[in-house]
Amino acid sequence: MFIVFITTFFLQQNMLNDNKVQHADIPNKSSKVAKYNNKDNTIKLEGYVVSVDDARFNNIKPLLNALGIEIHQHVPHAYDSEVVLKAIEEFPLGWDLDIKIRGKCMSNRMAFFDLVHNFANDKNAKNTSWRLIFEDDADLHPSLKPSQAQKAIQEGLILAADDGALFMGVCMPVNCTENRTLTDSSIVAGKCTGICAHALAFTKWKAKIIASLIDELLKPGNPHRTQNFDEMLQFYSEEHKILALGLNLKSPIPDVYEHYGLFFQNRGKFPSFINEGLQL
Repeated sequence: MFIVFITTFFLQQNMLNDNKVQHADIPNKSSKVAKYNNKDNTIKLEGYVVSVDDARFNNIKPLLNALGIEIHQHVPHAYDSEVVLKAIEEFPLGWDLDIKIRGKCMSNRMAFFDLVHNFANDKNAKNTSWRLIFEDDADLHPSLKPSQAQKAIQEGLILAADDGALFMGVCMPVNCTENRTLTDSSIVAGKCTGICAHALAFTKWKAKIIASLIDELLKPGNPHRTQNFDEMLQFYSEEHKILALGLNLKSPIPDVYEHYGLFFQNRGKFPSFINEGLQL
């Protein structure tokens, strides 16, 4: 993973500040809280798994269904497809990288871009509705039962309603504030700057903001231009911290650095498709 360390100046000076999004798209605090104060206090969950492999999707699907998530598979473009190769041509890195890994990386990022834009433009979705996105190597932290994770996600979505974004797994969280322990559990949550995109959620109104961020950071000539969706999230969260669930739940995989959350990337069970067969 290439990590870009960038300042908040760019966000402060550009159109990406939340305050410059049309206010009609951002429900007021009372309306969002009221939506979740229903009889059973349960938010309807819909999600997508980014996966080119049916076996890997079918492995994670029962887990996510057990958490009350109506889950769908989003299949990225083939790494050697015309649309991916064209995107690579339009986004030169400035250094040599194996075309296979470059294509897989671009295909993965394009899948996230598509999911965010599709949600932002979904006329059937309410602005306050949530959509969850997972990578197919995501797995539930071994210390948690599905019922515990389901409850934590529901509470997390309520706590994050005014921010419209949620990390259910996060890498290298820093500058965390407003830390708290979730109700009837030992799970710690807090608002952080972070990276990784293996388990996250957005409201529709926040997806519109993230879609604008994507469009801005893909523009030629932008000094902070990047093709990587997780770097875009890190960039955004430097100015607008994102609630992260499970800050006390470190990944059980020993060779990963500073990964925390309800979900971790189970690279022991599911090797990275991007790195597969390549010596890096």
